Amino acid sequence: MKKLIIAAFLTSAFLSITRAQQPAACPECRRCIAVYGDTRAGDEVHKKIAALIKAAHPVAVFHDGDMVPKGKKAKAWENFKEITKELRASASFYAVMGNHEEGGEKFFADLFHFPGNGRWYQAEVRGIRFIMLDYLLPLDKDSEQFIWLKDQLDAPAGKTKFTIIVMHKPLWSTGLHGHDEWKPAADLEKLFKEQKVDMVISGHDHDYERLENGGLVQLVAGSGGAELRPQVFKSPYSKIFVKAFHYCLISVCGNVLKTEAFDINNKLIDSFEITAKTPEK
Repeated sequence: MKKLIIAAFLTSAFLSITRAQQPAACPECRRCIAVYGDTRAGDEVHKKIAALIKAAHPVAVFHDGDMVPKGKKAKAWENFKEITKELRASASFYAVMGNHEEGGEKFFADLFHFPGNGRWYQAEVRGIRFIMLDYLLPLDKDSEQFIWLKDQLDAPAGKTKFTIIVMHKPLWSTGLHGHDEWKPAADLEKLFKEQKVDMVISGHDHDYERLENGGLVQLVAGSGGAELRPQVFKSPYSKIFVKAFHYCLISVCGNVLKTEAFDINNKLIDSFEITAKTPEK
């Protein structure tokens, strides 16, 4: 009996030492990327979400469109700049045009100075290739933007293990805009699946939703301040739908990309993982 007790004690001590020696889970990219969208005129909610994101200390923040209520109004852009000032100072800030930015193209360009033509572009962050698309400009398969997109997806991935598309309009959703007939959607979906895109991040619908179809994840993160809207219909693609103000944090750990969604009270509302389709050797 004494030998068994000693053996158990030694085993426990060894496991404790081993655990203590293990590094924290993926410290280099633990919740290192933030995502939110559709802030529009909801300044008070936007301020709270911006503060929650800043407290997570991300290295990059992605906004999926509808930053302001009316793109033509300089005051709206000044409000957005003031609310995001600390975020933009502490992290790389990326954004795409939403329908409410229409008419404010000059304000968008003056604020961000994104590469290329400033409207669609690519960014690489912590092993993820983000391809940012402009929903306001043509995206049909014969358009300049679609051809550029295909060229980016055809290019070698290099050291990136994941590809994420960010555009304001989702391919599929069960929210208010889920029934919209958006002609480019079918060709974009086909291309994304052929090229093994991991996830599409969009807003436009003011809710949180995760949909999955054929290995492609569609994340709707569209509740950063704009008025919340209900689920309008059902879809077998939809895995979770939450009517709540929220933001998302992305982590990369080896060959796994983890996304967590939090509501405005910082309560976890969803968590899921994607394994790299071309893992490290």
